[in-house]
Amino acid sequence: MCFRTRSATASRPRPQHRQAPTLPPPAMLDLSKPGERQAHDFLLHATNPKDRMWTILDVRRHGDVLLCVVKWAHPKQKTKPYALAEVSLTEAAVRWRDYSNTDAARLEIERRCTVTMPQHPSA
Repeated sequence: MCFRTRSATASRPRPQHRQAPTLPPPAMLDLSKPGERQAHDFLLHATNPKDRMWTILDVRRHGDVLLCVVKWAHPKQKTKPYALAEVSLTEAAVRWRDYSNTDAARLEIERRCTVTMPQHPSA
């Protein structure tokens, strides 16, 4: 028996490609600095699929902290499964504030990133 194959491109319409959303540049870390290496290692641990603490939705560097919009893997409050986590780049510290939706957390990260750091007048 003979079989003829059809051209795969002749009968299938091409899928339309969606453009990826524009994201801010990734937070750059200097892994030769102990605090920045520690923050990097913490984020790898927190997002490890085997024992995930959270999923990172957005991350930005703001001075000596990384601001991370995250979704908790097992939130304590089911009504607030998202957070804005602040990971220090100078000490072993993580602070966060819980939010009920991603929009609120993203609004806060935008607010913090647009606020300029205060200038200290010269003495």
